Amino acid sequence: MKNKTKIQRDDVIIRKGICHILDRHSGYLGLSTELLDMGPDLMEFVRGHIFKILESDDAKKCELNGSRSQVLSLLEAMDEKDDDSFIEASRTIAENLFDITCDSVLIPSADLIVVSFQLESVVHLALLKMNYKETYVHRESENEGNNIVNQRVIPTGNTRLTEAIIIDLLEYKVQLVEKKYEMLSGDKVDYLSERFLKCHAQMAPKRKFQLLNKVITDISNKYPEGIQNRLDMKSKLREEFFEKQEFRANEIGDKIFGSDPEKKQAFDEKVEQYDIQYDTFTVEKENTVRKLEYQMMETDTGIEIKIPMEEYDTKDNIEIIEDAGGASTIIIKNVEQIRVN
Repeated sequence: MKNKTKIQRDDVIIRKGICHILDRHSGYLGLSTELLDMGPDLMEFVRGHIFKILESDDAKKCELNGSRSQVLSLLEAMDEKDDDSFIEASRTIAENLFDITCDSVLIPSADLIVVSFQLESVVHLALLKMNYKETYVHRESENEGNNIVNQRVIPTGNTRLTEAIIIDLLEYKVQLVEKKYEMLSGDKVDYLSERFLKCHAQMAPKRKFQLLNKVITDISNKYPEGIQNRLDMKSKLREEFFEKQEFRANEIGDKIFGSDPEKKQAFDEKVEQYDIQYDTFTVEKENTVRKLEYQMMETDTGIEIKIPMEEYDTKDNIEIIEDAGGASTIIIKNVEQIRVN
């Protein structure tokens, strides 16, 4: 991938925070009236979780609708610089979220850490839902006997949160990670975006890439025209991304299938079905597009072959010969060493 300016962890400047308890399991809502004592360790813990969301390809984007979102009204009325205003707004947010979680028996109980932070001179608000994890710890008794007891803890700094919201307090743009949960009505919904924020969240970039890659792979398998032709499809997708640092669904369809009306129609129908036909998106993590770096193949006899696309593109060490009968020969050249796993 080309070098480009990315957000660094230290760019996230923590301003203040507060923690509320959302224990849906016991029906307890513990609303704090005091800000957290943000010492260096806690500040680094919170900064780490915020940074992971900001750079995640699993994060969705949405914008708050002023006519529907109570959260937007609360944030517009909040004075982040005033501690009392910040605390009161966070308490109302926590109470509203708790009421929604109680409409399900599956949504995890959690500590809700509400944090304001500055990024590139813009103040943001982070709602970090720290879902409880079950674990065991030892407990010492007065008579010197030790015991093992069950305890619920919040996620560590090494984990990625599955439920969190970050809101730009200047333009009220939202990034969030969320999971679907079944509500008492039987509906399985993205309750953070649909019921709490009341916004329509876009598909996450990682999911868009997975679908785009799947469409190309499915068409490749549906219209098999030799190994080389199928590898060329993946090569063109890789080339498009590395040149433009983003995926443009329409242009990719034209480049890969533009000369074949039947395949192009199949591509257009599939991307329209997934509602990504007009999308332009990029990804932050190289690991998200790692599949572009190689192509896995399996022969009819069960032999698996993994070809690095860079090697395929240069043609120096890989040669593919296809005969009129449809059989293919793959030649790997210039092998000096080989490792057996």
